[in-house]
Amino acid sequence: MNVSPKRLLLVVPGNQHPEHLQDLLEAEDWQVDQRSVMEAFPVSQCDQYQVIVIEPSIDGEAEVMRLLEHCPEYSSAVILPILRDPSPQGVVNLIRSGVVDVLLPPFTDHEFIETVNRVAGHKNLYLENLSYSDELEKTNRELRESLNILRMDQLAGRQVQKSLLPRSPLNYGEYEIAYRIIPSLYLSGDFVGFNVVLDRFVLFYLADVSGHGASSAFVTILLRFMLRRILNRHTNQNDIKALSRAPEGFMEYVNRQLIATGLEKHLTMFAGAIDLETSLLRYTVAAQMPMPIFVAGGDARFLPGKGKPIGFFEDTTWEVQEIALPKTFSLHVVSDGLLEALPGDTLKAKEAHLLDLVARKGESHDPLCEALGLNDIGEAADDISILSVFRRSSS
Repeated sequence: MNVSPKRLLLVVPGNQHPEHLQDLLEAEDWQVDQRSVMEAFPVSQCDQYQVIVIEPSIDGEAEVMRLLEHCPEYSSAVILPILRDPSPQGVVNLIRSGVVDVLLPPFTDHEFIETVNRVAGHKNLYLENLSYSDELEKTNRELRESLNILRMDQLAGRQVQKSLLPRSPLNYGEYEIAYRIIPSLYLSGDFVGFNVVLDRFVLFYLADVSGHGASSAFVTILLRFMLRRILNRHTNQNDIKALSRAPEGFMEYVNRQLIATGLEKHLTMFAGAIDLETSLLRYTVAAQMPMPIFVAGGDARFLPGKGKPIGFFEDTTWEVQEIALPKTFSLHVVSDGLLEALPGDTLKAKEAHLLDLVARKGESHDPLCEALGLNDIGEAADDISILSVFRRSSS
């Protein structure tokens, strides 16, 4: 391994020839350059020296101070003055100006060499810190640039994701559908969708993809195009029979497609379909928590149903539940991120609080969001979503 030579500059009065000091240093493998004090103005490339030993003449510390003031190049080297009868204030001034240590005669040969070797370590440490500082500054600059690029990409992705969400609210006859999504990051793993198909079927879903960020947001976009493909096929074929069975087979289709992507993502979902002619609600549940809340006649209750998350097992099936709808009702689906924002120490307490709020404020979407505290959430720990379906009878 190549070792950098130890180089030292010895600055002495013009009438002195400190051969003894030079012999001591060379015996310790130091390469010594010698200059008189006058010749030392200025010293070019003085950063090549690890130590500069200065032995001034009668004027002592004042002479060293003048040398430092007139030669700023010396600030990159370790200065070791040899001072005779210095004043305490003079030593303090030298230390404040960058001097690392001071030698006070008389001193032994061992003390001289030991002091030179010790202050040389300061130069090595200075160079290492300078190198680390440069590397850190470069790394921080690259990190800031990368974060800025990432932020711009995330903002662009957020705009794409928002453009794929439906307009809220949707009003169709006696029905109104509204939603609110509060992402924990720029991109959200929560997504909602709803459509009126063939003027008869109201289809809607809320999905919560595992994780956060771009990969989860990508799945929500994929989910949206899956649903669009299915709707286009049934609409173009005027397939009333298939739509009347919706959402039968929808979870299974999404499950197969998601596993095929290899993204190793899973999601929870609630999907529902309302037949406007028969006033029937058909729905499926894929590990949705909390369960959707159905409000009718002043009574609020969680809908029954269960099912595994989507994205784990290819052969999973989901059961379709069916209920007859009254003339007036509301249905509210929330993601599990809302539970973290609700009071209560247990899941049961949080669900009881949610059920009570929905029973009292669930007749309209905006008042319910306000009662749930969604208007006051600055930074959410997890994505929070709520999807509400209302039927208000005109008779």
